[in-house]
Amino acid sequence: MLKSNGSIKLCLSVAAVSTFAVMSGTLNAQADSVRDFYAGKTISIITSTGQASTYTTYAQLVAEFLGRHIPGTPNIIVQTMPGAGGVRAASHMAHVAPQDGSVLATVHETLPIAQVLKPESVKFDMSKFRYIGVMSMITSTLTVAGNSPATTIAGAREKEVILGSTGPGSITHQLPTLLNNMYGTKFKLVAGYQAMGDMTIAIERGELHGRAGSLVGWTQTRAKEVAEGKFVHMLQVNLKKDPGLPDVPLLVDMARNDRERTILEFISASAVVGRSIFAPPGTPEDRVIALRKAFEAMIVDPRFLEAAAKRNHEIHPVSAADVEKAILRTVSVPKDIANEARLAMGE
Repeated sequence: MLKSNGSIKLCLSVAAVSTFAVMSGTLNAQADSVRDFYAGKTISIITSTGQASTYTTYAQLVAEFLGRHIPGTPNIIVQTMPGAGGVRAASHMAHVAPQDGSVLATVHETLPIAQVLKPESVKFDMSKFRYIGVMSMITSTLTVAGNSPATTIAGAREKEVILGSTGPGSITHQLPTLLNNMYGTKFKLVAGYQAMGDMTIAIERGELHGRAGSLVGWTQTRAKEVAEGKFVHMLQVNLKKDPGLPDVPLLVDMARNDRERTILEFISASAVVGRSIFAPPGTPEDRVIALRKAFEAMIVDPRFLEAAAKRNHEIHPVSAADVEKAILRTVSVPKDIANEARLAMGE
């Protein structure tokens, strides 16, 4: 019996070694395949905004560091493709871009919501893209000048506050419209502005009282003025408060019942999508894995973090798995909730 057991153990050991050798060979072959593909290649990162947008500046930061961690160390460039609130760039990724890992993108975080609210305009599924990671969650705010007729939501129910907007489909339109329809505020929208910076200048000139938009736009360009009270954040949109805004109420905190909370959580969930990087749906699995590993290495690289700090780019990463779950939850929202959100935001 002992001899027999010893033989069995030996056979199992040989089998285990053989299996390990096969697995190791497969992994090495995959690594070599990825390295061979990216060696000498140039990866493009497409952004859905113009050159001055933080979407583009974040992408430029990634372009500088991500390639150092990808097998084959490819060069990376950034290409802008603004239009239709990010729909143009995402549509390109879904239907035109090569599905081989040579083209990545970062687009408006509101697109999963747009997919639900405007299925006739969004001809792609945000949950099908291959997500690489999120550089930073995006907290949006409704921000007004310190001398605005009202600097709180309660005050805006009593006095008219004039806000700038880039038009329907953007948070500059959706957030104040929702607040008007659901909570009786008196925000008056002036559309036609091309960019957040244009509206900020208009506020400083006294042409507008405020605007909605990404918090990082304020922290990068007007942090001193915000600290001095020249600009006041009325409200923030995220599922949890930004560490820098502990006293600014969340949109979800305005819910008066469970149904309203569900609607407001649906709208606020896009914050998790944030400044995500993704590849087209058909990108080979080994390249997706390599890109995710490279992203994870980059996001803790001291050189990357130092460069981000110098550019006032906050880094609050989210894993590919977590952003995929958040997007799937958003695009799977019940139709009745989606319809109520659509009506509230004037879409």
